[in-house]
Amino acid sequence: MTLLVAALTVSAIGAPVPVPGRDEIFRSFFAREFTKAAMQIDRFLEANPNDHLMMYNGACARAQLGRLDEAGAYLLRAVKAGFRDFDEMRRDPDLAPMHGHDVYEAILEAAARVGNAPAPGRGRGGDAASARAVWAHEFGTETYRYVEDTDRHLVYAIALDDVSFLEMRTMLEREADHLESTLFGGPPSYEVLIAIPTPADAERLFDHPRVGGIYEHSKRRLIARNIGGSLRHEFFHLMHYGHMERVHQRHALWIQEGMASLYEDYEFTPAGAIRFLANERHNVVRQEAADGSLPRWDALFAMSEDRFMVRATSLYPMARSIFRFVADEGLLETWYGRYVTNFGIDPTGRVAFEEAFGTSIDEVERKWRAWVRRQPLVDTVIARNDGALGVTLAAAQSNDGIVIARVLERSGAAEAGLTSGDIIVAIDDRSTRSPNELLTIIAAHRAGDTVRVRIRRGMDYRDIPVQLRAVGR
Repeated sequence: MTLLVAALTVSAIGAPVPVPGRDEIFRSFFAREFTKAAMQIDRFLEANPNDHLMMYNGACARAQLGRLDEAGAYLLRAVKAGFRDFDEMRRDPDLAPMHGHDVYEAILEAAARVGNAPAPGRGRGGDAASARAVWAHEFGTETYRYVEDTDRHLVYAIALDDVSFLEMRTMLEREADHLESTLFGGPPSYEVLIAIPTPADAERLFDHPRVGGIYEHSKRRLIARNIGGSLRHEFFHLMHYGHMERVHQRHALWIQEGMASLYEDYEFTPAGAIRFLANERHNVVRQEAADGSLPRWDALFAMSEDRFMVRATSLYPMARSIFRFVADEGLLETWYGRYVTNFGIDPTGRVAFEEAFGTSIDEVERKWRAWVRRQPLVDTVIARNDGALGVTLAAAQSNDGIVIARVLERSGAAEAGLTSGDIIVAIDDRSTRSPNELLTIIAAHRAGDTVRVRIRRGMDYRDIPVQLRAVGR
């Protein structure tokens, strides 16, 4: 069973009729109320007629009701609409009554014949191969290289040089290994395409310049503008969806986005432990805590997904802050394990907090709010007399760093030999793949400090020491 978000439909007489939300459908499944679930899914599909995952859910409900021919019809609809996770279909306990049914067996046989089903023991789907073919057809093979990571079930379509690709791949492999060992237990059972497009192609793919990346689960592909925080955020989604499918759960949106946001900024200690870093999102939470506009946890837990996204500017930071607090307490792995275990009785996360912390949810929230007040603000402003590189940034960015538009006269950057067109990829070994990453690093320094700026000039990489000079002098 794979649960999705619902929308709204309209009745025959024109009155708005709410389509059951995913939580309603989920509760019906786990209450074993499959007749109710089947009707709810049908109403969902009236509003979303091309949703292949919900068609698959409809097959699961009917299989559990013993209406096997109907379940077979829903499976066929799902496959025609784009469902390709045949490994999930093979092992899903909700479809166990279908084993031996002509339609079920024919789908799996046909999938194996065309190479979309996993080979025995490999646990891999063919969706990334399809996604790769779609990408290659649209964007070609001259600009993009296609590289497989068979161990982690990943396929890369990249418009990067060897150095940037190696850095990106090393980063994602380390994040994947960490997530597998602490939270998820393994990679997705299907292949996923990870695409890093050229800046020009990114403009075609994203409808807003502030969108840094997206994970499209139904298409089994992740696309990111650059190889920084947005990629790390979406990669968490990629790994998380793989685990949700294995445990047949669809976790609350605030939890999905809060944990993905947590992984935007982190570092590994020499001992190999992960440390989550404060970023500009923390300042939003501090400000809302100060002015009394920070929502209560019970309001966050009860919020619809639509409402959460409407308030994303403030709620993403809040959700990240909650999980950074949990991680600082050393309880992130414990909390997630409790959440998965208790998901059937509480998909909001409340019970998991109480069990992980051993106290009431009100007390956990009180501790978090006190923790928020203790955390220092993140300096993200370079004001007059602060230290600065002495460059302006180009509006059009590279996918591996930040393009210098102009070097200011008598600045540290000018004295060090930086020039327009150089691409800043790191400061003191901290990657700067977006303007926010660069700003946060520089704002933490003072005038007179010397930083090591790593740039790419054409295909040549250089490490250049630059002394920061006061703004306005």
